[in-house]
Amino acid sequence: MNSQVFDLMWGGVALVGGGLLAANVRGAADWLQAMPYAYRSWPNSVITCRVIGGFFALVGAGVLIDAGL
Repeated sequence: MNSQVFDLMWGGVALVGGGLLAANVRGAADWLQAMPYAYRSWPNSVITCRVIGGFFALVGAGVLIDAGL
């Protein structure tokens, strides 16, 4: 797999996954935050989960832009 394909895959996953968490689509952030502690190391709150999701969405968009999409 070449670097551009990897960038497109990583950017797409980060953009979509982060966007879903940031927008709390269908309660994604609530679900992630409510997972039993044994299965998660973060977040402590839904707001933290949404902020981290927004960060991943921005990073994913940046990777996609850098990859030339």
